[in-house]
Amino acid sequence: MFDSIQIVEIVIADAIGLLVLFIAAFGNMYKVKAKTVEGIALFILIIILSISLIFEILVSYLDTSSGFVEPNAITRIMNIVGNTIIFFNNIVMAACWSVYIIAHLNGYLSRSRFVIMTSIIVAYFIAIVVNIFFPFIFRITPEGVYERINVGYLINVGLAMALFFIDPIINFFLTKRRSGSLKYFPIWLFYIPASAGILFQVLNYGTSTLYVGLSIGVLGIILASQNDMIFRDKLTGLYNRFFLDRIKEKITRKRKDTIYTAMMIDINGFKKINDEFGHSVGDEALVTTASLLKEAVGAFGTIIRYAGDEFVVVINANSDLMIQGRIDDINRVFETFNKKNIAPYKLSISLGYAKADLKKTSIDELMNEIDKKMYEDKLRFYNENPEFKRNE
Repeated sequence: MFDSIQIVEIVIADAIGLLVLFIAAFGNMYKVKAKTVEGIALFILIIILSISLIFEILVSYLDTSSGFVEPNAITRIMNIVGNTIIFFNNIVMAACWSVYIIAHLNGYLSRSRFVIMTSIIVAYFIAIVVNIFFPFIFRITPEGVYERINVGYLINVGLAMALFFIDPIINFFLTKRRSGSLKYFPIWLFYIPASAGILFQVLNYGTSTLYVGLSIGVLGIILASQNDMIFRDKLTGLYNRFFLDRIKEKITRKRKDTIYTAMMIDINGFKKINDEFGHSVGDEALVTTASLLKEAVGAFGTIIRYAGDEFVVVINANSDLMIQGRIDDINRVFETFNKKNIAPYKLSISLGYAKADLKKTSIDELMNEIDKKMYEDKLRFYNENPEFKRNE
């Protein structure tokens, strides 16, 4: 399987991969350590990919066909364990990448998606442990040589490809279609180097370019996210008001249908929350509001923290039925939050919306219109709930 030249190539390739990951992770730690679903998924992906790079060097050395070790029970067991870890890591990395894409595009990860991904990882863990005693994916021969077992190996590859490629790409295009190009993500920055690494390794059995390609892909995504931070609000992680101009530019340049709906949302009684519980709790209320809006809007639009406790939602909808559906979803998540009593305060919102052709309407005109309608809704709320009426 291996010779001394190939071992040197593997060591060099994997060392380059580790260096790339070091630059990606430690040069952009703010993104990697972000306490969000996508930040956690990216952090796990980088850690596991680093472990896989190290173990790939180890198992390549332990394979007796390399000529570096003599066949014995200890090296064979180490080789089995090392390859088992690598195979399991591949599926976990693929699941983390799928979660990262979905969470980044939708702003949150649904409970059902979390359960599905967790179930896949647990099921595969059981399968790869069984493989140690009853090989059906790979085996290490009594002579200490690694061998694939075709049927099980192909199923393993199919699962990895489904999680790495099929599921994220389908979700990417579905989200793009639902949002009407409101969602932007340079997914190709990951897939071009990752695909090149995979293809080269498949066509040149015994070489090691898979993990290097994945490492370069991860670096590309982190760098793209770094550029994206210009348009992000630091507290909530939502887009900031400067992103509105970018939305208008992208839509009017690339799409024929440029009629969208914008909503202005304001938290009722936000000053009262700050006064009674302090500004740190007020910040928590803003973060919670952002999370609830992400859950309600999902792939159908983009959420912006416009100013203070004001949020703007732009959705790809121009029919009254679709708009009302999104409004109902928004009201529902706030009602559910309040029923759970998980915070010392209640959250309610005022909302105003308007449809506009972004080719004919300026952002300022649109903001003025929805702000006026939101203010009318807020007056109705205060008339019905005078205890919240404060100077805000």
